[in-house]
Amino acid sequence: MNSVQIVLNTGKKTGTAIRKLNGGNLAPNLSGERSGRNIREPFRQLNLAYARLHDAPLDNPGCRLVDISHIFPLSHLDENDPRNYDFSYTDDYIRNCIEDAGTPVFYRLGESIDHSVRKYKIAPPPDVPKWINICSNIIRHYTEGLWNGFHYPIVYWEIWNEATGSDNLKLYPDGKNNMWLGTAEEFNAFYVRTATELKKRFPHLKIGGPASVDYCDGFSDVFIRYCAEHHAPLDFYSYHSYGDDPFGWIQQTPFKVRKLLDEYGYADTEIHLDEWHYFPGGNWTRLASDPIYKELMFNQELRGLDSAAYLTTVMSLWQDTPVTYGAYYTCTGTAWGCFVRNSSRPTPSYYGLKAFGEIVRYPVRLEAESSQKNVTVLAGENQTGAKALLISAFKTGNLEYELKADIPLDPANCRIHLLDNEHLLALVEDAVFSGNTVKFRSASNSACALVNIQ
Repeated sequence: MNSVQIVLNTGKKTGTAIRKLNGGNLAPNLSGERSGRNIREPFRQLNLAYARLHDAPLDNPGCRLVDISHIFPLSHLDENDPRNYDFSYTDDYIRNCIEDAGTPVFYRLGESIDHSVRKYKIAPPPDVPKWINICSNIIRHYTEGLWNGFHYPIVYWEIWNEATGSDNLKLYPDGKNNMWLGTAEEFNAFYVRTATELKKRFPHLKIGGPASVDYCDGFSDVFIRYCAEHHAPLDFYSYHSYGDDPFGWIQQTPFKVRKLLDEYGYADTEIHLDEWHYFPGGNWTRLASDPIYKELMFNQELRGLDSAAYLTTVMSLWQDTPVTYGAYYTCTGTAWGCFVRNSSRPTPSYYGLKAFGEIVRYPVRLEAESSQKNVTVLAGENQTGAKALLISAFKTGNLEYELKADIPLDPANCRIHLLDNEHLLALVEDAVFSGNTVKFRSASNSACALVNIQ
């Protein structure tokens, strides 16, 4: 069995805080709550930075919520008449997320992805000023109490989703993507017009986008340059990434984005990687055409231990990048989610997210090192002086862990919770303590460990 040595120096603070980068996509579902899909409490335990509301209707069949076309369904009616809006589903959805699950909301203004042959609601809005007014009334309903609304502190408002960066059009035989039927140039103009007006009306809120398919030189630089040339607000730049190397592209692109933003005068613009997920192989064409492969991906690979270790590794490494927030896609029971589909039963990826939600409760970062590249460690301390480590082992195979600290470790002050084939973030009963050292083992290909030291 291979071994890895983790060295913890509790006496040395790094000078940087452990950042709460663990946003997620979607809120606790409305649909099916009384038939085995109530996830409010386990969702709360994830301790997410926020829940991004995109694709909410897909997770809630029969519920008209979040999307502009659901809240304001008859586009020819007067946008200033409250009778023409249906806030009912979205009111409950956001209330469940903020009040019951204790999770802030990040609101995507636009439409959910449309996988149909005919695309129904993803054409560029024909009347942009009216569309902006509708968005303004939605913002006011949820932040200013308009029309028997709320005063929620929803800070982030994103304009559309995946209209740019769509260099994967070759996946679709008709040449159409699933989120925007216009051109990238049309979207850039639409974004500038919308963002400028919304920022004028709501200067205290953060307006941004474009939730690009990925960071793509041919789209991202054009979008940011266009925004700069037209002096458009860009409080945050958002993009997406699906992959299988936690040390590669998903860690490199934030530096590229930061450099590009700074070059165009957006030095204060936040970077949000607000859709990301483990996707081994990245074969989107096969995912769409091969039902056996699709079943394997959704039932095993995308929710298993490799996925759990991937996500904890990614967010641990992000601590030393310019990323402001990430949002895992998704934190509910969707095909890409962290619960078994159509149930409230957590998967390994859920426990990986939960482990990261725990380490951020120890924000004073401590010096910690690993002897293996594929084993990352993030260590911190809380206000009471208690310490914690999150250890992520991505595709290492069987491994023996040896944790050495500069303080005594024993069963009374050190508890290890392991996520592997035999533990679902459960207490390790057979750890071996000796002075300042503790050893434990995992026989899984990937694993995560949360170590608490009092």
